[in-house]
Amino acid sequence: MEILIFSDAHGKNDGISRALARQKTVPDAVIFLGDGLRQLDRALFGGIPLFCVRGNCDRYTPLWEDCPEEQLLHPEGHTLLLTHGAAYGVKSGTGLLERAAAQKGADLALFGHTHEPYLHTVPAGERVGGRTLERPLYLFNPGSIGYGGSFGHLLLTGDTVLFSHGTVFDS
Repeated sequence: MEILIFSDAHGKNDGISRALARQKTVPDAVIFLGDGLRQLDRALFGGIPLFCVRGNCDRYTPLWEDCPEEQLLHPEGHTLLLTHGAAYGVKSGTGLLERAAAQKGADLALFGHTHEPYLHTVPAGERVGGRTLERPLYLFNPGSIGYGGSFGHLLLTGDTVLFSHGTVFDS
């Protein structure tokens, strides 16, 4: 399963269009991790399934009432925690997010808010949030598609988890 991941568009949607246009194949899904829902048009994604969460700048966005502040997805035998990250204080570190993901049984935690691309792996066997991890726990931030043009790509196939960062603007 191929998933494109965006966050922090803040009304600058050109990067999303450009990233989608550059894909060699149509992704199986798109994830939007908040901040920019008010200006985001679902038509950008065509028929691609879209999963989203609200960011700290998306509190009052009536057209996107179906976007919760957090959600769990279960593709390909994995559990993904989607959050914007502000509620976990990710600008000051990912410790709270790690603990929450472990407690919720997630093996992938996707977040935004910092505008910085990020990938960290907590190895299987580590004790996090009162639980011993049976699988590695991946923490991933695609960066900001609106400021810097960065986005993420996730490939899930069975036991394979492959993250990458991309960019659509010259930095």
